[in-house]
Amino acid sequence: MKKLLTVMIAVALGASAGALLTAKKLAVRHKAQLAEERAAWQSEKDVLEAALDEARSQATVVPLPTAQAPAARATPVTPTKASPAEIVAKLRALRPTRPDARTTRQTIAMLEELIAAGPPALPAIREFLALNEDAYFATPARGRADEWIVPPTLRLGLLDAVKQIGGPEAETLLAEVLSATGRGAEVSWLARALQDMAPNKYRDVALTAARNLLARPPAAGVNPADRSERDQLFGVLTMFGDTSYVTAAQAQLLRADGEVDRSALKYLQQSLGQQAVALAAQWYDDPRLTDPARKEPFARLALSFVGADAQADGFYQKAINDMTLSENHRKNLIEDLNQDGFPDTRNLSTRDLPLIQNRIAFIEQQAPLATDPANVAAFKEAYKDLLKMRERASRPAQAAP
Repeated sequence: MKKLLTVMIAVALGASAGALLTAKKLAVRHKAQLAEERAAWQSEKDVLEAALDEARSQATVVPLPTAQAPAARATPVTPTKASPAEIVAKLRALRPTRPDARTTRQTIAMLEELIAAGPPALPAIREFLALNEDAYFATPARGRADEWIVPPTLRLGLLDAVKQIGGPEAETLLAEVLSATGRGAEVSWLARALQDMAPNKYRDVALTAARNLLARPPAAGVNPADRSERDQLFGVLTMFGDTSYVTAAQAQLLRADGEVDRSALKYLQQSLGQQAVALAAQWYDDPRLTDPARKEPFARLALSFVGADAQADGFYQKAINDMTLSENHRKNLIEDLNQDGFPDTRNLSTRDLPLIQNRIAFIEQQAPLATDPANVAAFKEAYKDLLKMRERASRPAQAAP
């Protein structure tokens, strides 16, 4: 055991000595390499310094510029914001001959500026409205005066800006215009706007304005924004449930030129309901209606109540068999059994089943008696559609997911 220990110690000492010898050799080699690198660096440094000294001796002395105080920075100029009066003046200056994209963008942008200005913009708007001037920006869709994206006229655009500004002063300004304007489109728009702002507060003012304008003769060559004036004015009466103009509407229904005032007829239908069918039957036979095409609106009124009113059924049957009506009129009157008189044909339900079934029965009774090819084809088309409608209305409503 002692011999083995002695051997191990000897081996360890030998390994240590070998390691020391190897380390010493590496250190000597490293020192030599370091000395060579230092010598090379010193030589390169001497060359660079010599070249620098030569360049300095040949350089021309250039005087440094005299230091000057830094120039004062210009204060940024903030664009002056246009006043409401200036914005209104710019809107007046647009006056486009026809609507275009550029004018539309400018109009909307400037109206938004007025809205952003708030109540301080109201005096400038009031001053312009008092001038009774206008500019036309777009042709509105037929129907309600407030159904537009771009205002049809400058006045309507400014009135809308007033509503958006809101507050007591804005409400007063709109009421002033409602009492003074002679434009049906403005009466219709203002009646709805004020009804939103102050329900029923201006009901009587709106109704008076609408009745007064309806009583005047229709103007010839009206501006685009006023083409649906009578529809819009009768719409004001309907909105408030006013039936006081029924007698006057009947008197205005047939114009001196033989034309039918469809706006008045629509108002009478909405105001009187099924009672309007008897009046329509009388007008259908009026000797003043020398053009058969002008009888069609009265037959269409009856169509709205077919399947729900016996008198309507009889009058309608007479009309669709009247060969003085054009083939196209009769065809449309029959095929439209699938739409006129239904509250919402896109959302049918069991509430619509009685009317659907009554109209199916009406066709089953009348179609075999039809001899005109146009009527026969129209009955087939309406019958097919009503069967599909019955199927849809019979389906139970599906619960929303």
